[in-house]
Amino acid sequence: MSHPAPAAPPTPPAPAAGTLPAAQHPRWAVVVTEVLAPGYTVAALVLATALYASPGLAGLGHVVLAVLLCGGLPYLFVHGLARLRVLESRHVRPRAQRMVVFAGLVVIEVTAIVVLHLTGAPPLLPALLTAYLAGVVALALVTPVVRASVHTGVFSVAAGVATTLSWWLAAGLLAVAVVVGLARLGVRDHTRPEVVTGLALGAVVGAGAAALLVG
Repeated sequence: MSHPAPAAPPTPPAPAAGTLPAAQHPRWAVVVTEVLAPGYTVAALVLATALYASPGLAGLGHVVLAVLLCGGLPYLFVHGLARLRVLESRHVRPRAQRMVVFAGLVVIEVTAIVVLHLTGAPPLLPALLTAYLAGVVALALVTPVVRASVHTGVFSVAAGVATTLSWWLAAGLLAVAVVVGLARLGVRDHTRPEVVTGLALGAVVGAGAAALLVG
């Protein structure tokens, strides 16, 4: 008596277009994406900015305050929401979640800049931080149309702001932004238009805001 052949296992669904399993992502791109994530790089850029704008022992208090308010609070805000599962991850891929995060970040940064001003920080420090904030606002405003790369935008905004300080520094930061953008393409978290938008918009708005605020 013959037995029916066992049923073949169901075919797993094909991955969505433009996605790859994590194991297939280029290792260098994964490392760059994780090490240069906005939560870390924003804090580092704020630290460098504060040390430049508020030098010496006399300015140390404002350096610490700037890092805590402009770097630490945004980090805790985003990572806290991710840990609570309010966000899909700390990279905040869905557009709707991005708008919520951008709104929270703008409130935090505006409050921080006001506090620094009221506590007597050197005028250059709030001015530079406001120029950075202008770049964040620009990335937020285009989000309904294009999900610009924030990883890339953080460095391109910094490059734009740096044009008022040193063209060599601006060129170096822009080069880092390009590498970060290529990494974001490598891990398939962004498309080319999204990376180019983050790169170009951040640099243009950062430079324009710094020219107006710093001169």
